[in-house]
Amino acid sequence: MAKKSFKDNPAMQFISTHDVQDTQEVQHKQDEKRKKLSRINMAFTDENLEFMQLISRIDGTSITEHVNRLISKEREERAGEIEKASQILKGVK
Repeated sequence: MAKKSFKDNPAMQFISTHDVQDTQEVQHKQDEKRKKLSRINMAFTDENLEFMQLISRIDGTSITEHVNRLISKEREERAGEIEKASQILKGVK
């Protein structure tokens, strides 16, 4: 049986090692990002889940990223309250 050669394969013109390398780097970064995130299980009403699915598609993000942005925004808005609560809780210990 003859040895197959892919050297002159027309399909190879669509594949570049640069693209493959970029894809691998992006995948590696995504894997690292996933490892760093803590996980919880949450339940949503059907309406809220549908809303989050639509918004995340519109924004081009995941539902997780959408929820994290909402929480970050509220955390910034309520920073004063959080600081006061932290001070109170430190005194309770």
